[in-house]
Amino acid sequence: MAVILPAVPVGWLLCMMSIVTILVFAVCAARWIAISQLPWISAVIGPVYCYVAFVIGASIVTPLQLGELLKVKFAHESGINIGNSTFNVALERILDLATIAAMGVSGLIYVRSGSTFLSLLALILMFFVGLAIPLVLQAYVRRLADTSFGRRMKVFSGRPIPIYRLAIFGVTTILKWGLTLAAWLLILSAVDVNLTIGQGSLLVGSVTAISILSMIPGGLGVQEVSVRAILVGMNVEPSHAEAAAIVLRLFTPVMVVLGLAHLPFLYRISNSTGRTKSNV
Repeated sequence: MAVILPAVPVGWLLCMMSIVTILVFAVCAARWIAISQLPWISAVIGPVYCYVAFVIGASIVTPLQLGELLKVKFAHESGINIGNSTFNVALERILDLATIAAMGVSGLIYVRSGSTFLSLLALILMFFVGLAIPLVLQAYVRRLADTSFGRRMKVFSGRPIPIYRLAIFGVTTILKWGLTLAAWLLILSAVDVNLTIGQGSLLVGSVTAISILSMIPGGLGVQEVSVRAILVGMNVEPSHAEAAAIVLRLFTPVMVVLGLAHLPFLYRISNSTGRTKSNV
């Protein structure tokens, strides 16, 4: 490992990580606009991008990524009902967890059987189950519309989600995790660990799930151990697996720093909104 790490192109890696991180922020902002049924105008896109980026940075350093709940606060300041935004955050988390599980399971099927067909089938089925949950929940709420429970739930579920909005929600989720997978594969290749897409899916899905369940902010320590163990299980040399675990850890502080760097922009947007309201 001591021989491998000095040869790592750190500057190139940090640049690549920064670009991927900004793309993930943009994709997640588009996803939030879609699921929250907000208009696609610059006056909305800019603030949403800033608070989504900040929330992602904050969620990484909080147990179980509970920093995501800050999105409810910022969304409320933007005029979205608290109950509706809470429901939307829950839908995002459900689909993310379904996607993580799908990546892990499909990767495991590929590694064990070598079948690309079965791997893709498992990935698609599990993803679409997660994507169908919003429709199922809203149908359930409509069925209970005449009951007190149904009326209370309607405040949370909000308006029915149009199919095209749900399609954008799904596509942006695929892009989010696709970018994450691509970044991990590029980072690993920098230390001569070259995985297939199936192996990478198993690694991303498993490590992300373990890190979240550990309840340790950023999966500190847990991520490194699990990355090394899984890579060694894939017949990667232990020294290369250890180097890969260390280099992958760089991705976390990059996302945190870039996410939290949006805080000054949030203050500026908040102050501008406050002045506009006072003038009205």
